[in-house]
Amino acid sequence: MDEGKGRLRYTGMLTLLTACALFLAARSVYLYVADPERFPINTVKIAATYHHITHKQLEVILEKYNQYSFFSLPVSRLQKELDEMEWSDNAQIERLWPDSLKIKLVEKTPIATWNNAMLSDTGEVFNEGGVETEDSLPHLSGPNNQHQEVLQVYQKMSKILTMYGLHAAGLKWRKNAAWELVLSNGVQLRLGKQDLEMRVHRFCKAWPAVFAEKPDQLAIVDLRYPRGMAVQWKK
Repeated sequence: MDEGKGRLRYTGMLTLLTACALFLAARSVYLYVADPERFPINTVKIAATYHHITHKQLEVILEKYNQYSFFSLPVSRLQKELDEMEWSDNAQIERLWPDSLKIKLVEKTPIATWNNAMLSDTGEVFNEGGVETEDSLPHLSGPNNQHQEVLQVYQKMSKILTMYGLHAAGLKWRKNAAWELVLSNGVQLRLGKQDLEMRVHRFCKAWPAVFAEKPDQLAIVDLRYPRGMAVQWKK
């Protein structure tokens, strides 16, 4: 019995020593490959065309990872930080042996302004408080979290206007649930709460005969009447 216990104790001790040896060996290998002086990242290649993300923003993020080697760099953490930049849509990171890092960065594409933010082509609201005054983008506004519905209505109205050679520049969904469409020449169309498409069609059909010869003098067209419209001219 004592001999059996001795063998068991010996086996347990041998197993423990083997595990410790393997741990120390693995630790030594990790410390070796994690040494940035032995395996430095000397080159960072950024494959991107960006207009709003700055070199300074990228430098601030990349500087946090100077202490990592080519092998120990936490790629997923770096990618997460790059993805969280305000204008970043997608970031991909690739290690290039022996000492390079390739970062592919895709910027968000804004299709409109939304209240005091931007609206991307994927329907994401971003860059809140930093709206840029780009005349090429439509200006949409409305209740919070209703940007998808406002965008859909704008696209429908814009399509109708285009059929008649006119162009939309913005759409407002006011607190009283009434809609106001703004044309590219600054004319405001008050559409009310219902029959929006019918009312825009009515305005477009009247445009050639009533407004086309003096568009610069037109200010507001109220289309909330069943069979007509009220017109306000500039003073």
